[in-house]
Amino acid sequence: MMSPSESNSGGGGGDLTPLQSALRSWSSFNLTDRRPHLDNTAQSLLDAKETSLKARKQLGELTKNLKRAVKVAENDISKESLNSLSLEVKGTVKRYQEEIDSLTRRCKSAEGSFVQLYHSLHECPDPALLLAEALRFIEGRDGQLNNLLTAAEELNSEIEAVRDEKERLEVDLEECRRELNEATKKNKDGGG
Repeated sequence: MMSPSESNSGGGGGDLTPLQSALRSWSSFNLTDRRPHLDNTAQSLLDAKETSLKARKQLGELTKNLKRAVKVAENDISKESLNSLSLEVKGTVKRYQEEIDSLTRRCKSAEGSFVQLYHSLHECPDPALLLAEALRFIEGRDGQLNNLLTAAEELNSEIEAVRDEKERLEVDLEECRRELNEATKKNKDGGG
């Protein structure tokens, strides 16, 4: 199926107006079909943000536990407290590393989605400029339409004046015919 821009262009690529070019670009970009993917990406980002907030709270708790274990180890330098501290440190570091990995994946996903969208949008003309041109075009057409309407009103006035003149001339012609008939009748009656 041919798009409106293709049907108006006459088949040539060089004779497109900027509005037709914008229509072709935006049709090719197909924002409507991209919206579900963008919606899914946005939802994934929101979900990841919520997960990240929960993980930060858990890391906060782990950090508090680690600090407590350090204090216990400072006060009680037994092998058992050092083992406990070692387990707390390992667990906390592991959770920090997992959160860093999760944030890195989230960041890469957001950056990838942005770059993909950016590259697609980068090829499309700025709709604001084209809309401004369309507005100027429409305003120009409105001015032409107003001029044509004024000219049509003037022509209608002239036509009405010509009709009035025609009616007046028809009345005058009928009056002349009547007078001519009366004069002809008088001449026949009086002269013959």
